[in-house]
Amino acid sequence: MTQRAVFAAAFAAALAGCAQLQSMLPLSRGRSALAEGVRQYDDGQHLAAAKSLQSALDLGLNDRERASAHKHLAFIHCAAGRTGPCGDEFRKALSADPTLELRPAEAGHPVWGPVFRSAKGEGASLGVGLKQFNNGDYDASAKSLQVALDRGLQPSERVTAYKHLAFIHCANNRTGACREEFRKALEIDPALELSPAEAGHPGWGPVFRALKGEGAPLSAGLKQFDDGDYAASAKSLQVALSRGLPPSERVTAYKHLAFIHCANNRTSACREDFRKALAIDPSLELAPAEAGHPVWGPIFRSLKGRK
Repeated sequence: MTQRAVFAAAFAAALAGCAQLQSMLPLSRGRSALAEGVRQYDDGQHLAAAKSLQSALDLGLNDRERASAHKHLAFIHCAAGRTGPCGDEFRKALSADPTLELRPAEAGHPVWGPVFRSAKGEGASLGVGLKQFNNGDYDASAKSLQVALDRGLQPSERVTAYKHLAFIHCANNRTGACREEFRKALEIDPALELSPAEAGHPGWGPVFRALKGEGAPLSAGLKQFDDGDYAASAKSLQVALSRGLPPSERVTAYKHLAFIHCANNRTSACREDFRKALAIDPSLELAPAEAGHPVWGPIFRSLKGRK
């Protein structure tokens, strides 16, 4: 190897080392922030600890470190009487590290101890349900998955539960129920895709693909609306509605149809589609940019009962 080649190889290795070091810096900063947050927590500086722990999560941590950060955030919420956010943080911790357990001194705490055990029980039901599904015990699996959903799960876990409930319904020729569970999963995660082995199943594969196809005209209609092609958008949105959509997507379709009618001075049709959207979701609000529109903004506010 020539001297030039040796130099080039050494330079390339140095660049690679720098790149690797640079990629590790955010994680290192995250670990430092985590250590600082835990120290502040131990010193009773809960407000400062919460900020440091959240900063650590934003900077980047591995799974076990994220579990620790969320666990300490849960402690802080529970200590302040915020049991709802406390439970949410414990769920995030368990999502990062399902094997997480509290130390004896932590587990015995009268407030967060029971909250943690409840969160562990939720995940246990999901894990049991998935194991029962893989063992072919579909009836028992469906019961465990429903228990997990009833107790409360993180969004990604709810998607998994609904997806497997859909599999079970399809495997038992309950196509309608299968479609409904797939819809629930897609409403939470519209980007959901089945693994190749799942997608190739002759029972639920075609059902899932059909439901994914229903959402395609909605996406096309929204893009056409953003591009100002209102006539094409209205057609696509109507096709999406006729094929069937989950409630939140029906609201979006009706809302944009209302915008199109209002933009074309079809006030009555605009009001009618807003009514359809509000009938599905009475808490619907327009985004600030939408609410400020001089035509449909006042119409929407009048239907909501505001001047």
